[in-house]
This record gives sequence, C-alpha cells and structure tokens, in this order.
Amino acid sequence: MKKIMMLGGDNTSDRFGLALARKILEKCPRTTLFGVGGPLMSDAGVRLLYDISEQVSLGIFQSMKGSLVVKRMIKRVVEAMDREQPSLVVQIGLPVFGYKLLEIARAKGIPVLYYYTPLSRGLGNVKASHFPTVVNKVASISRFETAQCEEAGIDCEFVGHPLMDLTDFSLTPGAARTKLGIESTDTKLIGVLPGAREVEVRNALPNVLKALDLVAKRHDDVQIIVSVAPTIRSILVDEIVKRCPQVQVRLERDTYCVLRAADVAITSIGTGSLEASLLGVPSVAVYRVPHSTYFVEKLLDRKPNMTITNKILRKTVIAEFIQGDFVHTKVAETIERLLYDDEARQAMLEEFSHLEYELGEPGSVGRAADLVVEMAGCGSDEGTRS
Repeated sequence: MKKIMMLGGDNTSDRFGLALARKILEKCPRTTLFGVGGPLMSDAGVRLLYDISEQVSLGIFQSMKGSLVVKRMIKRVVEAMDREQPSLVVQIGLPVFGYKLLEIARAKGIPVLYYYTPLSRGLGNVKASHFPTVVNKVASISRFETAQCEEAGIDCEFVGHPLMDLTDFSLTPGAARTKLGIESTDTKLIGVLPGAREVEVRNALPNVLKALDLVAKRHDDVQIIVSVAPTIRSILVDEIVKRCPQVQVRLERDTYCVLRAADVAITSIGTGSLEASLLGVPSVAVYRVPHSTYFVEKLLDRKPNMTITNKILRKTVIAEFIQGDFVHTKVAETIERLLYDDEARQAMLEEFSHLEYELGEPGSVGRAADLVVEMAGCGSDEGTRS
C-alpha cells in the first residue's frame, strides 16, 4: 500500500485537493492519503495532520504569532513524514510553510510533485534558480505556468486547469435568474464575490459597498447580490452590510447561480475572478488587507497584474483595484461602463474566449491524478482503474 502526503495551504488548494484526492483514490483505492489541508480534503479521504483553513481565513499565518505556529507545524509534519515514509509529497497551491517541507522531503529522497504552483500566479518570490531544487516535477495547470516552468528549467507536464472540471457550466443565465427570483429582464444584476478569506472580506467589502451605493443612486435598474463563500461566517458579512444601510444588498451562498445570473461581477483577485471569466461575466477585481497581513509584499510581484485571469492571458483585461489603488469612485465608474457600454463588455468577453485554449480541455484533474499515481508507483503493487 502506497502512502502520499498532500500539502494544501489555502481555500483554493483545499478545493483542488478534494478533487485530486478523489481521483487518486478512484484510480488506486488502497492508497493512503495524509497531510495538511482543510475540511474538503478531509471529506475526500485525506487524513489531516492539521486543518489550517481557519488560520488561513483569518490571516493568522501572516502575523508574528503565525510564524511560530508554522515552525511548530513543520516540526510535527516532518515527524509524520519520517513515521509514514510517503512515496510522494504533493504540494498544492500557495506554500504556507514556504518551501521548507519540500526541501526536507527532497533531502530524504522523497519525490515532490507541485500542483498549482506560485508560478501559475506569476508570484515574484519564486527564484528560478531555487525552485527546481525543491520539486521533481510540476503538474502545470495553464500554458502561462508551463512557460514559466520551462523558462526556469523545471520538469513539468501540462495537465490543464482543475476549474475546467469543477466549474458548473450547466446552469443558464435565464435559469439562474429564475432560481434567484429575478423576474425583470431589465434588471442589471451585480454579483459580488468578496473573497474566501475573512481578512479579505472584512477589509474589501465595505469599500465595494460604497462603490455600489454610487452606482445604485445613479441607476434605478440595479440589483446587488453578495455571494458569501462557504469559508466565511454569515455574521461577519451581516455586520458589514448593516454598517452600510443605504445600500440594498441581498446575500446568497450559491456562487455559481449568482455568477450565471450576473451582468457584471466584483471579485477578489483569486479563483473567483477566473470562475467569473470562464462563465462569461465581465468583472473588476478588488483586494485590500491590512499592511500587517499584506502577503502581496512577501509573495507577490504586483506589476503588472495580480488577478489570475490577467496573469493567464498575459495582459490587463480585468481592471484591478489593489490596496491604495482601491478607490471606490473608480470602482463605481468601471462597473457602470461594463453595465451600460456594450462595446466595453464585448471587448472583455472576446478576451475571455482565449481562456479555453490557455487552460486546456476538461479531464485535467484525472490527468493530474495519473501523474501522481505514476510518480508514487501506486500501480506497482495494486491494480489501477482508469
């Protein structure tokens, strides 16, 4: 029986880890999966050494206290690595532990596969000379990431983006509006996806509501729905909305339904932005957190773009309002243009049409699982299922 250690560091990696774990176990049912992640990975059969989803959501790891917690976690995870002797370490998404665990795994002779690397986001802290020393192979999820890996001399295989499998394309805009009870075809619906981390929502949503207040005052055909991520407590969003009573806001939990029904979306810079783009929803991206937790300063090179869609398309397609540039009047102006200027809307949608090529065909998670199975040698002592 093979053992595989999986390391997830944020809400997106937990989601992608869920899909990957299920595919691995489908192909090699007797494989043991363990590691670090969140409740989704746990539900998929990954035995968690730590559930770090709450700490990630609150931004704890960017604090001084968080650095001490990380050090203790690394020690415990390394002890588990020695005890369990995994055949493979799979890192997914942003590395909360830095590259320390990957370096230790390589030093112990354990191969490392990276799925959804920082290179996929164009993160500035990845040094081309160092990254190849901590991974054996990258399962790249976009052609942008593949190009970044090749330039850095990293062995990679393009498997495609998991969102090509996980995004729900089945719901039509009309059906979504019916489901949400929006009867008038003249209603301009603005969908707001403020983020999957509470530290993001707390600092970005109030300014978004100020922007939308301006839009709503100038246009009486606007309706606003905030889609609350499952990782966000309802009480947090309720408190923020109550502090902006002049804005009529409706709260929902069905992100895909809100996006499918929306004419325009306001999203964070992460996965929500890309999902809106894949569903053909013109959008703007916003991001603001306290400077004490502003991980961009440590992990991201914000020039020229931070939003995933823009990184993948290698150009500024979606307007970004980040930290000090997050001015509510400018957000309002951009939203109005996308709502009422057909030429601006169509220009953005035309750019979105290139995403399918950049992200690959459906079946990406299965291709990534095949790579995991191969590197872990799961087929050497048990039959695999395709």
